[in-house]
Amino acid sequence: MRQRRQALLIPAAVALLLPTASSLALAPPAGPLAPRGWSPARPTRPAHNAISAIRAIRAPSCGGAAWRHRKTNGVVLSSSAVAQESRQFTNKKRVATLMAFMTGWADYLFVTKFNFFATMMTGNSMKMAVAFVEQRYADMVFFAAVICSYILGVGAFRRAELSYKDKALNGLFAPLVAGAFIYSDYLSWANPANRWIPASLLAFSWGIVNQVGSEVTGTLVFVVTGAMTRLSNMLVDRISRTSGRKKIPKEGFLMSLSVISGFIFGAGWSAFLLRKVPMLGQRGAFSIIGALYGILFLWLDREQLGQGNKLCEISADEVDCK
Repeated sequence: MRQRRQALLIPAAVALLLPTASSLALAPPAGPLAPRGWSPARPTRPAHNAISAIRAIRAPSCGGAAWRHRKTNGVVLSSSAVAQESRQFTNKKRVATLMAFMTGWADYLFVTKFNFFATMMTGNSMKMAVAFVEQRYADMVFFAAVICSYILGVGAFRRAELSYKDKALNGLFAPLVAGAFIYSDYLSWANPANRWIPASLLAFSWGIVNQVGSEVTGTLVFVVTGAMTRLSNMLVDRISRTSGRKKIPKEGFLMSLSVISGFIFGAGWSAFLLRKVPMLGQRGAFSIIGALYGILFLWLDREQLGQGNKLCEISADEVDCK
């Protein structure tokens, strides 16, 4: 029995002393006998470091399958959360592209039919100022009415969002916007000389539409100039040594590119359609756009887009809400 214990203890002692002995044998002598320029290496703990490395590289497993992790805004996400976030961004990008497409489609109609823009108020403000200077007061009041209608639409959306949350988009604004577009189309067809009411209805509706685009996509789907500016900044920062050659943020790049390409294709589609079917310029085009917006608003689900019921404050990259 004693011999058996000794037989078991001797290999264990050798295993414990072998690393120390090997390190002492390989280490140069210390003190005055040490070689010139030699300094003792920092002791390491190979077993602990190996385990730490394995833990850092390998993700925790569940059911035998490893999870992939990604760090977003300081938060580590599991593979399911990463996949969900990717799907949400893809859906938002598609919605932004579609809404930018319809904005480009409508803008061409506004230029050819009404000589104003209901989608943005910069040009209308300029035309109102020019009309005032040239003492064309009827035109000045017209552009002022369009601007006020747009502001009223933005305010109506904000108020309804605060009161009804998600129900406002599907239950209120879907039929309201579609009905305003169709009625505006009818009024401009019935009396082409009267543009006040149709223009005001469209401006009011687009105040709502632009707010919906910002809320559900986290970007300004109607501001093509802003998207071009962001895209240019990303490209310059990537090649500039002064800026540190920053990596191009994938989501910001794709969202800006979606808005730009969607708007350009929408304007081209509008020109092509009017060339092939000129009657749509007189009636029908805005009814189609309004019906598409109504269907889109009914289909939109903020939970699937990752927006929830919170009011949106657009992030710096304009790809999400804060």
